[in-house]
Amino acid sequence: MADPQSLFQTLLETNITKTIHRDTYPAISTARPELVQAGRTVLITGGGTGVGLSIARSFVRASADMIIIIGRRSDVLKTASSNLEQEAKAAGTSTKIITRTCDVANLAEVEALWQDLALEDITVDVYIANAARFTEPKSILELGADEVWSQVEINARSPLYFAEKFYSQKSGKQKFIINVTTQAVAMTAHPEIAQRPAYTFSKMTATILFQVIAQSIPAEKMQVINFHPGVVYNDAWKAMGFPPEYFDHNELCGDFAVWATTKEAQFLHGRYVWAAWDVEELSKGEIRKRLDEDFYFLRASVVGLRGGLYA
Repeated sequence: MADPQSLFQTLLETNITKTIHRDTYPAISTARPELVQAGRTVLITGGGTGVGLSIARSFVRASADMIIIIGRRSDVLKTASSNLEQEAKAAGTSTKIITRTCDVANLAEVEALWQDLALEDITVDVYIANAARFTEPKSILELGADEVWSQVEINARSPLYFAEKFYSQKSGKQKFIINVTTQAVAMTAHPEIAQRPAYTFSKMTATILFQVIAQSIPAEKMQVINFHPGVVYNDAWKAMGFPPEYFDHNELCGDFAVWATTKEAQFLHGRYVWAAWDVEELSKGEIRKRLDEDFYFLRASVVGLRGGLYA
């Protein structure tokens, strides 16, 4: 493995905005009245740890009415719920925290989850597709078809099933999907990324999935954004021996996710973005001009090819 500091420096490099953030900042702060989530119910898969928990904390601070965190381990969910309740108390919000144990790869359990929510008259306004799976570093053929497909089922098929259930709710309100993807889909040649090709393959599949969904549904009806949350410390990084000081602050990904569910982010409907990119730079000037004029900019496609039915 490369020197840890060198590795993380390459993971943080990007050339989209001049300003790169590693912590939250005023434009995406949950203290802004424009970002208040009052009246909304938020569902987060894999919400008990890591990025999912960080996103939940930000929605608590933004005064969401209810946050539903989904996971397989009841003990993890219990701890996360307690932490989020303390967060709500400290922030002075009345956010209700609900936990549901569910194996997102088990479609019968997912079906039962949505049926239960309907019976409880709970309508979800924001779906955060965060649950993911990756395994030890091996080539895709060494992993074998069964293991590769298990990652596809969790990282791509499950989000599609959740998205179908989410979209089919009869609420009449604008809906929001935030897909937590990864920088790995844009840097497949990186030697460390290349060690886990099945993860990249399955996350790219999900990224294109939500891109295609967004292309078929106007943002005014359901706003959909793919975002890389940053290099966020979690149990997986800890198990690999990396110290926490190399990582982005948790508030960055959480606050960015909240911002992405507002009309300010509508211009990013269907695009792939990083939490580290400065949203004010994205929303104006040359970057905004390119977003408005170039359909393929910050979307998954074949690099360099412009032909056929290009519009």
